[in-house]
Amino acid sequence: MTPNSPRHGILVTGSHRSGTTWMGRMLSIPDDVVYIQEPFNLETSTDSMPYRFDHWFPYTPGMKDREAVYQALEKTMEFRHVPPMPPHLSAYRALRRKTRIRLENTGHRWKGKRPLLKDPLALFSAEDLVERFNLDVVCMVRHPLGFCSSLKKWDWKFPFAHLLEQPALIKRHFNEEADEIAEFAREEQPIVRQAALLWNLFHKVIRTYQKSHPDWHFPRHSEMVADPMPRFEALYKKLGLSFTPSVSDRLSDSLHSGKGETSRTVYQPRDAASVSQTWKNRLTEEEIEHIISKTEELRLHFYPEETDPAKAQECLAMWGWSSAVEEAVR
Repeated sequence: MTPNSPRHGILVTGSHRSGTTWMGRMLSIPDDVVYIQEPFNLETSTDSMPYRFDHWFPYTPGMKDREAVYQALEKTMEFRHVPPMPPHLSAYRALRRKTRIRLENTGHRWKGKRPLLKDPLALFSAEDLVERFNLDVVCMVRHPLGFCSSLKKWDWKFPFAHLLEQPALIKRHFNEEADEIAEFAREEQPIVRQAALLWNLFHKVIRTYQKSHPDWHFPRHSEMVADPMPRFEALYKKLGLSFTPSVSDRLSDSLHSGKGETSRTVYQPRDAASVSQTWKNRLTEEEIEHIISKTEELRLHFYPEETDPAKAQECLAMWGWSSAVEEAVR
């Protein structure tokens, strides 16, 4: 490896609220990995790359300026991007910050550090990113009850028109769901109904990736939280990262301090038990039944143990399901 030549990067993606921030932070503990926050976020993308998107969850193969996107992202992955300075900074403080970032970038390039893109918003573009940049992919999977309860907590409504305005995306992945997406775009639906549809859309694409890319990694959020050490050690090995005692300590701290789920914007340590069961205090019985019913096909693909009566109690213990929904889950 020569100076000014960073190693091929890592993409951590999946649906939003699926643990991508936690996963990205845990994989970027080693000194030779540099964490890059959501370059595909249309509100904050210029912080991470010199480009601003127009849609949430953009589909780069259908973009007219696709090449401009990748030239900008290449600059980021080569550690050459300096974000615009916040307007409230004085000229002196802005100069100091720019100088610090340039020096950090130079150090990253000289040491051949490895960029890690943490971005659930890049989910639909993941194949394109891999083809262009030769990335290792970690694609998170989260149970629909956990995902939907998280969106309900933050009241994260979704502009479904952003999907319809990307005809190449609809043609590639969502021809069968186009009418339902259009219905949700015309009239705002309750947040849990939005979340259930989103979970299906995201995980339909993830299932396609599973079939097409056996070399990608698809960890389930609940398992990584419940049994982190051996699972992260195995993932580190597959990604060519060193799982040192320091990594183990940081990973343990991330799961045994804090108050549960992170905030909407900032990563914080969380308590493993509360993360896996916070949905119980948020969802009504009616909402649970709707989620279980609407996500059945894909849910049972990603969580096939839920169809096995012999493992029913194990599933219930993991998720803390009430007896009222046990029959629906089966």
